[in-house]
Amino acid sequence: MRIDFDRLECGSAFAMSAEPLREVRGVGFVTLPDVLFLPHALDEGQGLSIVRQRTVPVEAILDCWNLGFLQRRRHRLREPRYAGDFEVARRTEPVCILGSVFSRNFGHWTEELLKVAALEHAGAGCTYVIPPFPSFARASLEFLGVEDERIAVVDSPTMFTQALFVEAVSHQNIAQHPWRLGLLREMLAHRLDDSAGETHTRLWLERNAMVANTGGLANPEEVHALVRRYDFEICDMATYSFADQIRAVARATVIAGVHGSQFVHTQFMPPRSIVIECFSPMYVNPSVLEICRALGHSYRQVVSRCNTVTPYALGRDCLVDCEHLSLVLESLPQ
Repeated sequence: MRIDFDRLECGSAFAMSAEPLREVRGVGFVTLPDVLFLPHALDEGQGLSIVRQRTVPVEAILDCWNLGFLQRRRHRLREPRYAGDFEVARRTEPVCILGSVFSRNFGHWTEELLKVAALEHAGAGCTYVIPPFPSFARASLEFLGVEDERIAVVDSPTMFTQALFVEAVSHQNIAQHPWRLGLLREMLAHRLDDSAGETHTRLWLERNAMVANTGGLANPEEVHALVRRYDFEICDMATYSFADQIRAVARATVIAGVHGSQFVHTQFMPPRSIVIECFSPMYVNPSVLEICRALGHSYRQVVSRCNTVTPYALGRDCLVDCEHLSLVLESLPQ
């Protein structure tokens, strides 16, 4: 088989389906035949689902912008995969493909779990297909109760006879679909062990273990001393198991830290909690605003100082303005 990546376009699986929408327990989904999955369409684990060798369902990629990103980036690769003819395996069981362009990243992976929650709620009984992802992917599926035999790690081009798609819901539009987030939260809460050990209501989230694109904390000693005075527990979620991550945030009413994927844990906090996100002025990209809106969280932002006289010199690394952060922490409920 051969794919012309430059001619790929983004479309809706719902529009492409020749069968009517199936709705079970409030979850609507469609099945498309002969869906090609390329697990490494850009880099390792950056997958792509293709229908009729031409169309990428938005329900698989979550945002059509992601397809354009992939196409542009492939042009920069010296030897892009699947550039010529390639062999394709075939599988016949009904599947939901979870390997999208950015879902090897923990934050975007939790968007894939919104699909899982919906299909498990509907009792679809499908197999979940993932590329070779970090361990959190399989661990989270197992935590949600997905049997091992329904998790398929696919490392080569594969054509699936039946692929299921649910409406595209991401962190960018979750406030418009709060019931989908509610399904995931209910599934996780059901699996938690209430008899677990000590929990903390205020968490400062570090990101040392999984910083891939810079953006770390530049003044940890000063910041840690400050937040400890306000009873924060300092933790790095990347060092926790998936179950322990959920357990840690399930009762946390305040989460603070430097911007990163760890902030997707705000979707598992109690409603109407407090979120404090710190940024370098060179990279201000809040991505949890719709999560906060969906759950009624109070969102505060702390941005390092930068002006024409003293420009910021640390790039994406964050030198937290402790004077500003202290003012925010003083306003926390006692």
